[in-house]
Amino acid sequence: MQRFKKLPQAQRSIVFYSEGRNYWVHLAPIIKHLLEDHDRTICYLSSSADDPGLHLDDPRVLPFLIGDGAVRTTLFRTQKSGVVIMTMPDLETYHIKRSAYPAHYIFVHHSAASSHMVYRHDAFTHFDTIFCVGPHHNAETRRAEEVFGLPAKALFNHGYGRLDSIMANAPERPAGAGGKPFRILIAPSWSGDNGLGMLESLGAKVIEPFLAAGHQVTLRPHPLTRRNSPKLMAELVETFSANNRFAYDDDVTSQESLLTSDLMVSDWSGASFDYAFGMVRPVLFIDLPRKVNNPDYQRLEMEPLEVHIRSEIGAVVAPEQLPDAGAVAGELMADCAATRERILASRCKWIYNLGSSGARGADYVAGLNSGGES
Repeated sequence: MQRFKKLPQAQRSIVFYSEGRNYWVHLAPIIKHLLEDHDRTICYLSSSADDPGLHLDDPRVLPFLIGDGAVRTTLFRTQKSGVVIMTMPDLETYHIKRSAYPAHYIFVHHSAASSHMVYRHDAFTHFDTIFCVGPHHNAETRRAEEVFGLPAKALFNHGYGRLDSIMANAPERPAGAGGKPFRILIAPSWSGDNGLGMLESLGAKVIEPFLAAGHQVTLRPHPLTRRNSPKLMAELVETFSANNRFAYDDDVTSQESLLTSDLMVSDWSGASFDYAFGMVRPVLFIDLPRKVNNPDYQRLEMEPLEVHIRSEIGAVVAPEQLPDAGAVAGELMADCAATRERILASRCKWIYNLGSSGARGADYVAGLNSGGES
């Protein structure tokens, strides 16, 4: 913290904060283009020592490991920066506050999911600019400002850097081109404290029908599920470890299991957008209770994107229909050409700046930092 504060003000004019390595993929495209297109020096603050952003071989990236305790809290409150870019919501709501000194705070969405149901009521209230993934974020933000009397924020049509990266690396091979058995990726969301997540509430029942139908299955749990439910994860791995068609993927920063699968099984996870739009492959949704972190979301009278988009990018199965889920997956794969066309149309409709979000985001940040128009 002291080393950061001793920097000349010019070197602290653009500051990125990352909660850890899982968030690097969302910030990296913007940083890349700030370096390559604008030749800017940036500070990169992270709470995790294994964050790739702390280990870049570029003198224009000044890295600072600040942990997640009192030092981080103090630094945020006292930093003198020009622009602060982060993926952590709830600024000012808990222990992470805006600086006592003037700064422009930008929130970068790390999911294409809507902003009003899965996020808390004041998740974005205290940011100056919101980098919107698609038109739904613009509409939801403006509607929330109207309904709750919130100050107007700058909204920037950004896009989704994580998606751009997946698209760039996605193989040309269409879903199901390898024939049967199909490769199924199970990637649920984290349930939070309600215990209603797919793995927490259904456990092995989510995996069994796909193996029974002869498919290959990779389980890729949410990082917070691994951290908060280690016993459950150990039990699931032990239950299926003897089956050579089962694999366990605990590296959320890797794209390998995304790139090699034919179909994803999920609940309300934002990863379903990454998969469907990035790989142009279908998602089979298990219809569990909605993931609601904002009880006031219905006051906006706007159905969240993650609710109504499911039929555009896949199919929905009720928990009681799980024994038939393996067969439903096979039916989706049999009709994958039509599904692919629906996904491509949906992607164009809901995501800004496909393939160029990093460059556009860097332009915005550089414009703010130079005092120019953005």
